Amino acid sequence: MRGLSAKECIGGFRRVCRTILIGPSSAICFWFFVFLGAAFAQPQPTSGDVWSQATLSGDWGGVRTDLERRGITFSLSYTVELLSNLRGGIRQGSVANDLFQPQVDVDAEKLWGWQGAKFRGSGIVTHGPGITPGFVGNLMTVSNIEAGPVGRVFELWYAQSFFNDRWTTRIGLMRGEDFMSSDTASSAFMNNTFGWNTLFGTALPGGGPDFPLSAPGAQVRVKPATDVYLQAAVFSGDPSGGDGSNRGGVLPTGTVFSFSGGAFFIGEMAYTPNQEKDAKGLPGAYKLGAWYHTSSRFGDQRFDTFGLSLADPLSSEPREHAGNFGIYGVVDQMFYRVPGTEDQGLSGFMRVTGSPADRNLVNFYLDAGLVYTGLIPGRPADKLGLGVAYARIGDHARNLDRDTAFFTASPYPTRSAEALIEATYRAKLAPWWIVQGDVQYVVRPSGGVLNDDGSARKNAWVVGLRSAVSF
Repeated sequence: MRGLSAKECIGGFRRVCRTILIGPSSAICFWFFVFLGAAFAQPQPTSGDVWSQATLSGDWGGVRTDLERRGITFSLSYTVELLSNLRGGIRQGSVANDLFQPQVDVDAEKLWGWQGAKFRGSGIVTHGPGITPGFVGNLMTVSNIEAGPVGRVFELWYAQSFFNDRWTTRIGLMRGEDFMSSDTASSAFMNNTFGWNTLFGTALPGGGPDFPLSAPGAQVRVKPATDVYLQAAVFSGDPSGGDGSNRGGVLPTGTVFSFSGGAFFIGEMAYTPNQEKDAKGLPGAYKLGAWYHTSSRFGDQRFDTFGLSLADPLSSEPREHAGNFGIYGVVDQMFYRVPGTEDQGLSGFMRVTGSPADRNLVNFYLDAGLVYTGLIPGRPADKLGLGVAYARIGDHARNLDRDTAFFTASPYPTRSAEALIEATYRAKLAPWWIVQGDVQYVVRPSGGVLNDDGSARKNAWVVGLRSAVSF
């Protein structure tokens, strides 16, 4: 891995500056840096000032506290980021993305005396072209708020718990974030694969039920013991409103209540020791899960309906497979805790999953990483993280590349795998404000392919800066 030269670093800085000064998101970027400079100019937060309150807009003259006492909680968050591809990928350049997310949570027990009942409604509004498709050309989406211009209702669900939360059900428009999840990974990294992993995103129609699309579904979680749970869910098969195909397409920009494309079933069992506040041991989570999708339109990665290679000029549409499935495992463990604290210290994670190679572009995925919380004295909530991810291209897709080389009688690369290294620092400047710096190195974007001009898509360096404010 060759380091960046001074000339390349300066060039990247200049591209970010051009984005700020003349880009379409110039106003957002300008205020981003104004707020950043103001934050570091502020003294340490003291009790009673704006820097110590939970949200930037405060208590709304007591209205917010009164509503929460009655069971109604409003959340308003705004995230803006600058991302620059300094080298490699499709082309160099910078983009600005933003995400506005309003949310209301209702505790029906406080509001109406309806024991164990909760409601949630939320929306998302995003802007920005996204750096992944136009600049880097990789499979592991660079940013977990990257969605293009979108405005939609995101979550709208009702949950009911029974027997002191031993049994919980949820139904409505929701996402699959509870499955194959790692709290350590999702709390620190910017690349989307450390949340909703890339195998899920490429295998499932519409990318599956997670950002930027949710889906109608129902979920059940049972806790037979304090440190054990079993959960299962079923979602509408294609959250994009499509026909259940995994061959991609343009995602909708508005609200979708889709009941098309079959059904997506997923189940998980987990052992979660030492999660209580007074636990003497270090907390961990160990999970095993499996999923199945009922759609009959999973396209083969190599052959057409007559058994010909898709690279053959005489081939037709891809052969369609009925159903898709996979298994996964997760390890999430704290290794060291600073004495006298609850969450400061070193934690690590590893996730692995696999699926059939004939109908999936990525048939094996692995990620792992370390996160240290509170490394710098006086900054107990800051997070320093290093994560790696690996997405293997399936044998059918690899053999299609070899077929393409044969039928075109010209050199053509055979895809192998895409890998990612991400280093990040997430600084909590106030209870309502987080600023994050991020560096990502993408190895073999999309597994090793050619760009449209015939050049090899080289390894890419991406840098980012993010600001998230809770109002």
